[in-house]
Amino acid sequence: MAVQDHFGIVSSAIRIANTPDRPHHERLKSLAHLMAEAFHCASVTFFISDGETRLLTQQISTLFPDGPFPSNIPFGTGIAGRCAATARHLRRGVTALYKDEPCVGNERQIAAYPLTEGDRLIGVVSLGSQRPGTLTDDEEELLQVILIVAAGIIRCLKQFEETDRRIRELSFLNRISNAMLSTIRLNRLIRLILSSLTSGPTPLFDRAMLFLANERSKVLQGMMGMTCLETPAIPLDEEPPVATGDEGPMAEFDSLVKATRLPLDGTRNLISRAVLDRTVILAERPSREQPVDRPFLRRFGSAPCAIAPLIAGERVIGAIFVDNQLSGRPIPSDEINLLQLFTNQAGMAIENSILFNRLEDTNRNLHETQERLLQEEKLADIGKMAATITHELKTPLVSIGGFAARLKKRVAAESEEWQHADLIQREVLQLEKLLSDILVFSKKTTICYTRCSINKILEDALGVVAMPLEEKRIRIEKRLTTRLSSFLGDCQHLRHVFINLFSNANEVMDPGGTLTIETSPTLLNGNRAVAVKVSDTGSGIPLDVIHTIFNPFFTTKETGTGLGLAISHRIITNHGGRITVANRPEGGAEFTVTIPLKP
Repeated sequence: MAVQDHFGIVSSAIRIANTPDRPHHERLKSLAHLMAEAFHCASVTFFISDGETRLLTQQISTLFPDGPFPSNIPFGTGIAGRCAATARHLRRGVTALYKDEPCVGNERQIAAYPLTEGDRLIGVVSLGSQRPGTLTDDEEELLQVILIVAAGIIRCLKQFEETDRRIRELSFLNRISNAMLSTIRLNRLIRLILSSLTSGPTPLFDRAMLFLANERSKVLQGMMGMTCLETPAIPLDEEPPVATGDEGPMAEFDSLVKATRLPLDGTRNLISRAVLDRTVILAERPSREQPVDRPFLRRFGSAPCAIAPLIAGERVIGAIFVDNQLSGRPIPSDEINLLQLFTNQAGMAIENSILFNRLEDTNRNLHETQERLLQEEKLADIGKMAATITHELKTPLVSIGGFAARLKKRVAAESEEWQHADLIQREVLQLEKLLSDILVFSKKTTICYTRCSINKILEDALGVVAMPLEEKRIRIEKRLTTRLSSFLGDCQHLRHVFINLFSNANEVMDPGGTLTIETSPTLLNGNRAVAVKVSDTGSGIPLDVIHTIFNPFFTTKETGTGLGLAISHRIITNHGGRITVANRPEGGAEFTVTIPLKP
């Protein structure tokens, strides 16, 4: 083939390459058309390579409209791929083309030339000719000059893409850093971190999970998981949406992550290895990496993944696990570098959040301790006053009660005078009980710990109230679990609690009612405990006062002092336990007392 005006063609190529107001892919497109016209080619296609993945990932061709267009041609495959693998000129027939290589269809041969920058391959150009034969020496010389120009455009394109990628990464890190510093709430912070990795039009990863390390229990606890399909593009300065449990696959994946606990042992799973070695791990084939955690792979799949430790100062507080399970695409090194920079900031933000929450807890505990101290001081003063008042009042009350009893014996039974004396005697007894309850409530409780059996305490308490229960024909239904573990407690104080509960149940039930007592093992704050449920068939507790029945001096009974349940609540609380109440659906109230095996 003849080439007209070599100087003019080279000048045009240089002018195309140095057009500043046109994108690089448009310059390559114009250069491809210039080459097709100069060398009478049916098609000219530029392929841009990715040396890390050894793929020709982009193509700009005279056969396509505006580009670039993605391609996926492995080195060594097809004509362009073989040229890229050997970095040498190659000429083949169209039957040797790979499926992603474009052609008109009537080319007689395809000539592929490598485009290099020093020793590095940056692309390939293929020329589709409808004529057999090779280029002349002049044509080859002209082609080599144009290839140098094309290599310069591709080199500038790669530099521009790299610079643009760096700017976007730095902008992303700056924005996410500002956003993470704007919140101290741990759940919102974790949601913000994971959504940053999986949201947007081009998310970094398909899925992301965050694990926090518990050094005391030597466990990695799954905290949250997100996927790109369900994660909306969340502005970094706005509140992320709260999961409602109706998000379908996202909620299911998040629940799966939260239910995952991994032993903090580098010989048993990759996440622990990344945490303990303080290094980022890229696993292109997790099923072949050591160690292999097969239950984890069965639960989450074995797609290419990366694990980055969350480092805060000298501590590793957890790890972020990301993968591309949905798309199956590999994870390039630039994303690994960005992930490492990202997790460095995330680790410090999470550590700050944890420390702030601990500070809040400490401050709240301090205030509660101060309030308890003030309350104890008040109770101590009340106790002194109550002791004095009790001492001063009990002597005249005993005298009044005694004289009333003597009057009852001297007058006719059921007469008006007898009724007055009986009223005086009953009121004196009520006053004496009130003074005794005040004295007990105001005293600082001293617990004498011994080994206790909850079933024996209940039997002893029932023995005390057996007579009143029999008088009202109250049926006692016991469901006591045998072989319950014994616990450390003050048996006498606890017996007083259940005497009080049984007596209250007796008072609120009509004759013929049922008192149900049930015991069972349970957990309290993660520790072993025993539970006792005391149920009655009375009318229940009004909902407007059910939350105040443990307050001192509150009572719904006409003759009550309002201190029985308050004393019971304090005894159980001093044992490190808990007492709650609820109305039964079938009627009546149910008190639940939970006592830990160890105080």
